Amino acid sequence: MANLGSIIKKVTGLAGVTFASRVLGFFREILTAHFLGGGSVAAAWEFAFTLPNLCRRVFGEGLLAQVLVPVVTHAAENEGKEAARKKFSTIFFYSGISLSLITILVSLASMVLLEVKVWDQHWRLGLQIVPLVMPYSIFICLVGICTALMNSLRSYVLPALASLLLNVFLVITLLFIVPQFTGKTAAWGEFAILQDHTKILSSLSIAVLLSGIAELVLLFLMMKKAGMMPVFPKAVIKDKGTVREIVLLILPGLAGALTYQLGVICDRSMAMMVGDYALPALNYSERLTYLPIGVIAVSFGTVSLTEMSVLAAKGEYCAMKDMLKKAMDLLLFLTIPLAAFVFITADDLIRFCFMRGKFGETEAVHAALALKYYAWGIPAFAAMKLSLAAFYSRKETKTPMLAAICCIVLNILLNFILMHPLKQGGIALATVICSYINNLILLFLFSRNIQSGLLKETAKTTGKFLLLSVPALLAVYYTAPFVKELPLFFVLGIKSILFGMVFLVFALLFRIEEVKSVLKKVRNRKK
Repeated sequence: MANLGSIIKKVTGLAGVTFASRVLGFFREILTAHFLGGGSVAAAWEFAFTLPNLCRRVFGEGLLAQVLVPVVTHAAENEGKEAARKKFSTIFFYSGISLSLITILVSLASMVLLEVKVWDQHWRLGLQIVPLVMPYSIFICLVGICTALMNSLRSYVLPALASLLLNVFLVITLLFIVPQFTGKTAAWGEFAILQDHTKILSSLSIAVLLSGIAELVLLFLMMKKAGMMPVFPKAVIKDKGTVREIVLLILPGLAGALTYQLGVICDRSMAMMVGDYALPALNYSERLTYLPIGVIAVSFGTVSLTEMSVLAAKGEYCAMKDMLKKAMDLLLFLTIPLAAFVFITADDLIRFCFMRGKFGETEAVHAALALKYYAWGIPAFAAMKLSLAAFYSRKETKTPMLAAICCIVLNILLNFILMHPLKQGGIALATVICSYINNLILLFLFSRNIQSGLLKETAKTTGKFLLLSVPALLAVYYTAPFVKELPLFFVLGIKSILFGMVFLVFALLFRIEEVKSVLKKVRNRKK
């Protein structure tokens, strides 16, 4: 049987490191805006850095890492640790070769395109630094693969700490190196006049590359201590079975990922049709929506994928279902009240986070409209990490792909129907509806495959936590008129405390297991 306290312990440690990385990354973005501005130099950097980031999402932390965990875990459980090490070595070897080829091809393409004389300044700057920043793809994708290996060994926090290094290297570069290439000393809070754009972007590219090397070295040290350093004898290199297995697992996921990107492009294109403010409103509200998901849901998904892979390898599907149920309940306990709070405070959150400079009242109103619809999708967006883990842990990738394709098509149709009456809110609502449908499909198929009542139980849990959120919603709603004249920071603080206290009181009154487990965890930490 899965232990809820054990799940909380593993998730909280990983979530803490993830939260630190997100905060440091946010500070990095503030510095980037300060020194690069919002013109051609910033656009060039965003373009160049997007390319290795895309590789990282697909091959590093994305599809390859998700299928690697069950492959290695199943091998370790059924064939032993040495067999798992050899399988990992085969994957590492061919991933390194593939990533090197991709890096060379993209770098050569950028140099060829640079010879075309029609590019604007931001395109030329971006193409110039692509060969410098693309090698980062090799290191960061291998880091993602090595992190997945350590996760399969149930080591979560230390591998996650390595991810802080990118932000550390970039913050140091922005604070101490970039000012050397400006027209005057660019002290914090002082506007800097950029002079040597190429040197500035080159220094950032080198910092990114060095961070990737440092992260890989740290992961190597962890793997050596765990006895899982990759080895490359002929038998490993000629292991076509492992290569075939990985390719067959990753191809459906790749098709799903490409379909998802098509859906994103359609969303953005339709937002452009709505009006000038719609697309920025969706972007800003989406950033706020996915901030808690990036901390909470990613941690749950990472831990659950490993734990369920171990159970699937042993054929213990009842225990696997029990573990998924407990993790899902805990995730919904955290995200459903969070969704209600974001909904009721959407206007305050948008104004507090973004309303300064050129972001005025009109922009705030449009962004808050989108956020109110996105807010109710937080539980679905988060639950998707667990729903997918339930399939990936059994090395089943085709079903999630087919479900994703169906939901993306539905999303596009709903966009057309809802965008006219609800503007950007309609586009956000279409995304939310399809996310819930995607989860329902996956949970229904999973329940049917292992003959469990998981979908029915999850529906009951969702309704229970929604009802518990109602008193907290009403408390904030009726308190709002009395605090509206206070500074926004205090308004949000009062509403946060009030909402949390009311929800906690009702959760305790109804003896919710999740709140008792969380409080027990907090008490144990204090001791």
